[in-house]
Amino acid sequence: MIWLTWRQYRAQAWTALAALAAACAVYLPSGHRPADLYAAAGLPACADTATGCAQAQAAFAASLRADSTVTALFHLGTALLLILPALLGMFAGVPLVARELESGSFRLTWTQGVTRTRWLTVRLALVGASTLLLSGLLSLLVTRWAAPLDRAAALPGGDGESALPGRFGPPVFAAHGLAPVGWALFGLAVGVAAGLLLRRQVAAMAVVLAVLAAVQIAVPLLVRAHVAAPVRADRAVALAPDRPGVIRIEGRRLYVSVPVSAPGAWVVSVRTLTADGRPFTGPAPDVCRPDVGSLAQCREAIDALHLTQRAEYQPADRYWPFQWAETAALALLSAAVAAACTVRLRRGVPA
Repeated sequence: MIWLTWRQYRAQAWTALAALAAACAVYLPSGHRPADLYAAAGLPACADTATGCAQAQAAFAASLRADSTVTALFHLGTALLLILPALLGMFAGVPLVARELESGSFRLTWTQGVTRTRWLTVRLALVGASTLLLSGLLSLLVTRWAAPLDRAAALPGGDGESALPGRFGPPVFAAHGLAPVGWALFGLAVGVAAGLLLRRQVAAMAVVLAVLAAVQIAVPLLVRAHVAAPVRADRAVALAPDRPGVIRIEGRRLYVSVPVSAPGAWVVSVRTLTADGRPFTGPAPDVCRPDVGSLAQCREAIDALHLTQRAEYQPADRYWPFQWAETAALALLSAAVAAACTVRLRRGVPA
């Protein structure tokens, strides 16, 4: 069984090894560059003293804009690990059963003294272990390379618009740490299930791509933010020339907000409330109209409304608990899908 699995998967294995070697050739030699930018901007001293981060973060953001290679490699690593589950599902999971069913070779394979359960269990174990190893090594490589960038985002001022997304951001979260391993196993399980049910490799590949895209969008929007109750922080809306804020007027509706200071956190929602706790959307004071009053008068009129901004966020120290929780949930779900496939195969497949 091991020899047969290798024979059928040797093309995928060599491709995976080549991809891993290419990633090492790109990220290992350039691993010093994010750390050099982090140190040159003065962020280590900022981390030690918790003061002077504004200037250090500005210098770091400027260095990132000037070094397009670091930015490109950051986004490349994120994209690679986000699409890895779909690639594994389509090219490793789907053929695991669908190849035999589509070609009809299962009639010979399952009559040679090897039960269907053992045949599927051995193949799942071998391909699953390879998936675990590949995704783990790629995630380790990219996560270690991006560690200085993640540390910078978790320092005061690191949530500015010029900085790269922090490690708690929805796209990056699934591409750093432990989560890529869980997603890779889930992609493999979805591929096996699609191949078993559809029995056509091309159709199953299309289903895998659609399912994974939908799940990867739905999890951060509907699930991840609610693993634990978010922290709530209320702050008075006070606008002044030396305090940044956003004022947007659409017709008679007014939207106003001030920056949320939660370095390294995932800000889930921001709402502006009236003095009695109701959501505020206007109407805008008359002096906020361009033909009536000045910007200073508009700020004073908004301050007179005594508005409060309520932010809900997942703090930075929940990053690893969330990583463990998501990875464990995906691994358990993958195991459940694999078990369901084993039961389905044991009950027989129509000729």
